[in-house]
Amino acid sequence: MSRRLAALDIGSNTLQLLVAEPADGTLREVRRDEAMPRIGKAVQETGRVGEEKLGEVVGEVQRFATLARQQGAEVLLVAATEAVRRATDREAVLEAVSRAAGARCFLISPEAEARLSFRGAVAAHRGPGLSLVADIGGGSTECVLGEDGQIEALASVPVGSGSATERWLRTDPPSAEEREACAAGVREVLSAAPEGDPQRGIVTGGTATTLPALLGRPRGSAGGTLYRADLDECRQILARLPSAEVARQYGIELARARVLAGGVEIIDAVRERYGLDGVAVSHQGLRDGMILAHLERGDGWTRG
Repeated sequence: MSRRLAALDIGSNTLQLLVAEPADGTLREVRRDEAMPRIGKAVQETGRVGEEKLGEVVGEVQRFATLARQQGAEVLLVAATEAVRRATDREAVLEAVSRAAGARCFLISPEAEARLSFRGAVAAHRGPGLSLVADIGGGSTECVLGEDGQIEALASVPVGSGSATERWLRTDPPSAEEREACAAGVREVLSAAPEGDPQRGIVTGGTATTLPALLGRPRGSAGGTLYRADLDECRQILARLPSAEVARQYGIELARARVLAGGVEIIDAVRERYGLDGVAVSHQGLRDGMILAHLERGDGWTRG
């Protein structure tokens, strides 16, 4: 059996685990799992993750660490991103997560997060020409442009599906006025993303891999593409149904359903900014990049 490694990231919406093994310059997935404590919501409201939310996170981290080792992972890489970066109790969070994981939890920079997401996505979606990778998280979106695996420009912009929901989409389902405000606000924030004319776009993150379910497609299906008409259809569903009904009808976790409307506006704004007809959906991203970077650089993986 090939060497197995695991990557766990502590994001603003989710905790996500990947167990994988090397395969011809890319990775063969062994197991993925996620939990959705939405620590970014707590940080948005109080500035802290807080003891109660941290207890929830620690329990899930212990579960994932056990699962990774049961799957034969020899190495567990752990990274925290936007919500922990903003939390005033970040040091306590990093210490508690490290103890729970049995491995150090690194607070990675926005630039490193963008580089790792790009590395993971393009390794699985190879192709000629300039590529855009947009990793849509709960609290930020990493936009990276590159060609032949080499990054040309990147930016981490401070809007994600969770933060967009908290800022603009307070009702459930959101009103037309809220959706319009969200779309305008997201476009304004994304004006800080790097300029470029990519031949193809790849979106990764929980929103991207969940939206196909609203369209009757397998979640995160390989080669799946979201076009403008697809995003309009998703927008209509999310404008009509409260998140609890979206979760029930489409088999989506309630916490994920609640932030999808904000995620749709981010994906559409990314597509529009870069003049793309559609964007490919990818399950591969940050965690894949963490493992690939570790295979190449060892402990230097945190630099991206």
